[in-house]
Amino acid sequence: MTEEQENQLTFSLTQVMENWQLTDQEQIALLGLKSLKPRHLYLYRRGDKSFDFDETSIKRAEMILGIHESLGTTYPTNRDYACLWLKRGVKKFKHKAPLELMLSGETGMKRVWHFLDCTQGWRD
Repeated sequence: MTEEQENQLTFSLTQVMENWQLTDQEQIALLGLKSLKPRHLYLYRRGDKSFDFDETSIKRAEMILGIHESLGTTYPTNRDYACLWLKRGVKKFKHKAPLELMLSGETGMKRVWHFLDCTQGWRD
């Protein structure tokens, strides 16, 4: 991945997670960047730095952006509801919030993405 691609991906991810109104700790956990300190996230939001992407963080980034796109398709007229949906219990997930599943790891992120976009399940 080029430096420009890393910068663009970092900016896109921070914008999506800010739109979802996630805390700094939730953003770091979703990305799997445990070495990143929450107080440094503002550098990434401004575009001063890009995340150090490895195979795992690229996979997580793909899932986050896929979930974002699927939420936009599911709720095209109300982007704010997408944020609410992530934080409310869903019957399909045994009344757990989708965000809770996403924070549990890659398996939870896949479950949420597959629920929102049925075409993702066909790839596995």
